[in-house]
Amino acid sequence: MTQTIGAGLLSCADKIWETADTLRGAGIKASDWPAYMMPFFALMMLESRLRRFRQSRIDEFKRETEHAFSFEDAAHREWLEYSAKAANKGFHPELLLHGKGLGETCLVPGGNFLNRLLAHLDQYDPDTKRLLGIGYAQGHARFLDMQGKASDLFSRDNCPLYPFAQKWASIDLTPFDNSEITTIEEHIKRKWADISAETAGEQYTPSDVIDLATALIVELRREGQSAAGIADIYDMASGGGNFLFATEDALRDAFPDLSVRTRGQELNDALYALAAIEARFRQDARIEWGNTLTNDHFLLDKFDAIVANPPYGVDWKDFRRHLEMDASGRFDAKRLPPTSDGQLLFLQHATFHLSEIGVATIVHSGSTLFSGDAGGGESETRRWLIQQQDIVEAIIQLPKNEFFNTGIHTYLWVLNRAKPANRKGFVLLINAETCFTKRKKNLNQKNCEIDETNRARIVQAFRDFADGPISRKLPIDALLYNKVELELWRHDEEGRAIGKTEKIEGKKIVVRFDEALYNVDAGLLDLAPFAGRTVKEAIALFHEAARNAELTVVEVSGGQMYGRENETGTIWVGPEKKGLGVLSVKAKAAKSRGQECARVEIVLDRLLEKDHETVPYSSDEAANNRLIADFLAKWVHEPWCLHGWKTGCEINFNRVFPKTSDIRSSKEILKDIAAVEDEMARLEAEIAADFGPEA
Repeated sequence: MTQTIGAGLLSCADKIWETADTLRGAGIKASDWPAYMMPFFALMMLESRLRRFRQSRIDEFKRETEHAFSFEDAAHREWLEYSAKAANKGFHPELLLHGKGLGETCLVPGGNFLNRLLAHLDQYDPDTKRLLGIGYAQGHARFLDMQGKASDLFSRDNCPLYPFAQKWASIDLTPFDNSEITTIEEHIKRKWADISAETAGEQYTPSDVIDLATALIVELRREGQSAAGIADIYDMASGGGNFLFATEDALRDAFPDLSVRTRGQELNDALYALAAIEARFRQDARIEWGNTLTNDHFLLDKFDAIVANPPYGVDWKDFRRHLEMDASGRFDAKRLPPTSDGQLLFLQHATFHLSEIGVATIVHSGSTLFSGDAGGGESETRRWLIQQQDIVEAIIQLPKNEFFNTGIHTYLWVLNRAKPANRKGFVLLINAETCFTKRKKNLNQKNCEIDETNRARIVQAFRDFADGPISRKLPIDALLYNKVELELWRHDEEGRAIGKTEKIEGKKIVVRFDEALYNVDAGLLDLAPFAGRTVKEAIALFHEAARNAELTVVEVSGGQMYGRENETGTIWVGPEKKGLGVLSVKAKAAKSRGQECARVEIVLDRLLEKDHETVPYSSDEAANNRLIADFLAKWVHEPWCLHGWKTGCEINFNRVFPKTSDIRSSKEILKDIAAVEDEMARLEAEIAADFGPEA
């Protein structure tokens, strides 16, 4: 669970936020502030951790040798340097040996402060410089790009770089442990999200959503596994690491004897660097950079807990070919979603990485529940997860307006590779739409939060795994359906229809499309109305007239007259109405006596239409066949031909949790109508009095 921000943490967070005043004064727009604040926040976080590390090593030296540590002693300094390099948490000789950091660099004002700052930063080890964005080569990733942002501030009017750096140098993060640093970072990221709506989803998952997700991870661990041993945690779209590290802290707090290892991957340069720096100071944590879907750095690893809030509606067409050729086993060609939204790719990726006891809580938008038709990639992914893998334990509908940059409904998918026996074959749907408290002040679009009481209510519903006020326990079959493909023989209201195919022929035939007349002589179209047109052009115009006509009439010289109302499909043969059918008049290019011509074919036929019906599903084949047969017998009243069916899968919260509305009684409505009629009568009487005989 994310730590509540107390007075000390809040004071520090507020001091960090005050650095933005310098950016405002420099004319930098608010939405760009995070790009300038992130590298300095990372620097101060790094400094504080290195200072704490330095002190812990000195204390360790005293305990082990029972002698005071002396910076004057070369052997002592060598031991400290070796310890720091071996720990691989970052190395800066001036900071390690002399305690000189950003604050000391800022002690002397004036001069070329940019050069002094970059000279100080250049003393860090190569990997730290890479993450901070110092000395990068052209064309390489800049990550936090401290060099670029510092140079920009230095070049602006009044050179705001020095006062900005000075403010950051006065912020001491040393007193705070890893969990508290994460809490401060979460608080700052929330503010960044508030001012930068376009990147809110990238930078920040609300703490109340994280708290719910981690509470469920703890509950699943408590139900399924021992409190000891090892738990490997993974976030495939880790952002700045808040979700991942909060899960680590929650498991450590709940199970003190549990050894926790964290792994994450992030594509965004700056957020990756921020998370990677924090990971250095956590026990057995590692963050990698790159596209999780195309370059999985943890391809051979399985994880006991996965948390993620992957991007919504992100286009992946640029690497579609790459995923189609992926041989890892993560994706299947039949389960690839449309390139407009890759969320379900992340669900497949997470499932691949779950260990035999693995659990996951993953936040998605509603499109993962219902988008796509039966047989399509999205529906097949849901069916694979829910029916074939039986890995989905619960899906929770979160309150609306939970996130900063979107008011859409979001959902928490709860996966469990080792579902308990009594939960296999079932999925629990929890409607937590009303489980929130209103915020006193909106944060962008976020106007509510899942408080502790409502979080406990949701977790209890999950624990009970039964029908309840906010939950429904559904068999897997209830989430599947048959999409039945039919061909119907259409009849009119009196049951009449053309019953067979009849080719209409005659020496001379007149075809009328509304008011336009066309002559057909011995099967050939008279091209006189199309003077100046080629035969192909004439045929195209003839077909266009047929498509646009409301009435088609075919009159055979010396024979019958046929007509069709094209909107209703009603056929006449002579004066007699024959029911529904098709009167097809088509022309095609041909040759007659060496001349190019247009041959016309006229056919009277049955009106056959393809149709689809959605039918309940049963995993028992015989029962499923009966469901389809019974449904068609009850609801399809015209002759039909069955062309087969596909199995689809969707989760419809509105159907499972229908919204009821108060319907007034007819007695109340009639009473209101009578009152309106009385008022109208009174007004009419007043008008009549005004225009009476005296007037």
